[in-house]
Amino acid sequence: MPGAAFTTPLDGLLAGLRLGLVHARGGPMQPARGIGDPEADARALSRVTDWNRVAALARRHRVTGLLLRGMRTRADLLAATGIETTLEERCGRAARRGLRQLGGLKHASDLLAARDIPCLVLKGLPLSQQLYGHPLVREAVDIDLLVSPRAFQAAERVLLEGGWEQFEPSYRKTPARDRWYARFRADHRLAGPGGTLELHWRLSRNPHFLDSEIRFESLYANSVPVAVGSATFRTLGEEDRLLYLGVHGARHWWGRLSWLCDLAVILASTEPERLAAAARRCRQGGLDSVLGSTLLLCREAFHVEIPKDAAPLPDRGRRAAWIARFSRRTWDDEVPVSRWREGFDWVGQKVIGSIAKPNARAILHEILNTTVHPRDWERVDLPDRLFFLYFLLHPLLWLTRRR
Repeated sequence: MPGAAFTTPLDGLLAGLRLGLVHARGGPMQPARGIGDPEADARALSRVTDWNRVAALARRHRVTGLLLRGMRTRADLLAATGIETTLEERCGRAARRGLRQLGGLKHASDLLAARDIPCLVLKGLPLSQQLYGHPLVREAVDIDLLVSPRAFQAAERVLLEGGWEQFEPSYRKTPARDRWYARFRADHRLAGPGGTLELHWRLSRNPHFLDSEIRFESLYANSVPVAVGSATFRTLGEEDRLLYLGVHGARHWWGRLSWLCDLAVILASTEPERLAAAARRCRQGGLDSVLGSTLLLCREAFHVEIPKDAAPLPDRGRRAAWIARFSRRTWDDEVPVSRWREGFDWVGQKVIGSIAKPNARAILHEILNTTVHPRDWERVDLPDRLFFLYFLLHPLLWLTRRR
């Protein structure tokens, strides 16, 4: 904010992140397309008055590592903030968690490889290695693995036999519940070495977003190997990665800046032909507003400019602007995630999901997903012949969970 007497904590965080993204690979990215102005960002940082709040926002958005990397480019300014030790301690904890995840990821992928079950790592350490040149820069809470729907049961059985334990879903299994869960969820959660692992059988909970157009076999054929330490994992190819991360971020209304940082690096370093190809795929899949909101937010928050020869890219539209406007209003929130906030997040995903892809089948899927929740089955154990009663009980059970 040029000319301002002071910089707000959120604007200070964004300025620090822009410095971190410019030096995402330890030096200017190639090609580097306008992630901020380092000197202007340094001036904005010098006008920050509440550094503790900046650190708190960085923690909420899981971008402490990137903020510290950016601030280290201005060592004198970092020393004057008084938060260097705090940032380093948090980065240390995240690094230790990341090293445990690396062991768990290698363990799980080795178990699947031994049974000839191909898998893809969706985010986490390999994505951090790809985008930031180091596996521990990007904070990751869990491990995300994708397998073919046909191989899912075999993959889960292999992991369970290898020492992992399933903790979600936790309801008593019945045919009706399993059918509903498979239709409206996309993963099972397991605990084991390295923490939590989410084993996915599709990319999105709403299969009408990506999975109706993209099959696992196609994803795997276009995947790329990424070396992390002594291990090598396969992850999404360039275009598939852009689509997946865009849909993931939009469906969560870009509630964390870490997701937008990933897209900013991708947009600033991807060749124009690839961006144009991704834009065409978005249009073909009815995801114009997903890419449009991504471009709007990356331009506003990180000053990423898309070259004109990459056109036509959908950067305008009412739906894209609405998603971007809604997302920006959530960034300055430091309130810990409460039960009410979780409920808002869940409802927000349905609203954003319906706006992001205004397809009748996709919207119907979002509406049906609000009518029953697996936690209802844990609290009230009804036989399958009375499954219809969950539709009537759900509003009451939802309110009871949030008392």
